[in-house]
Amino acid sequence: MSTRVKSAMVVVMLALLINLPLLQTTYNRWEVERSGSDVSATLVDDEVVGEDTLAYFLSYRLPEDVDPGQSVWPVRVDQAAYDDAVAGGQVTVRVLEGDPSRAVADGQVVGRAGLVATLALDGALLAILGLVWRFGRYGRPELLRIEAVGDVTGGLPGGAIVESSDGLLTVRGRVVEITDDDVVLDTGDRRVVVVLDGRRVLVDLHECGQVPGRRLV
Repeated sequence: MSTRVKSAMVVVMLALLINLPLLQTTYNRWEVERSGSDVSATLVDDEVVGEDTLAYFLSYRLPEDVDPGQSVWPVRVDQAAYDDAVAGGQVTVRVLEGDPSRAVADGQVVGRAGLVATLALDGALLAILGLVWRFGRYGRPELLRIEAVGDVTGGLPGGAIVESSDGLLTVRGRVVEITDDDVVLDTGDRRVVVVLDGRRVLVDLHECGQVPGRRLV
């Protein structure tokens, strides 16, 4: 597996780890609103937090046939839903059948902390990718050119450039380009242009090949 493919896989995994919690929360809310049923839950506790900016919290208990465990569920709601719940002692909750943990209360407020944190991490990941692309692009080794002294034959998977004591190079890598005059091998860390000079190419495009050659200045 080339370094480029490994790097891409790492980026994809990081992106999934960063965004999965927010995506899961969003999907759960959508599924509850689409497939859930409205029930009246009993108000257990209420609280208002803050001074200049107030936050309203309720704690409720679902009916026993909906939640046999009779857990108490805290939730943040807007002021109107809070006032209605305190006045009536009930909280309207939309809940998925068989899963009381997946519920949305009337007027429930979705916290922005998770969204802000996710966007910040996504921005940091993009910044890192930009730096890697910039310095990887300009810091990449120069393209190696060699003159083949033998045919391009099949090789073991993976890439390598091995130099013998007499200066002869053996290059192994994936064939990414074939023309009448040369072949390009991708060793994973760099690409090597092999000037054929009449030598044969005995492998197909995208297969792994190897060839002996001498470095061209």
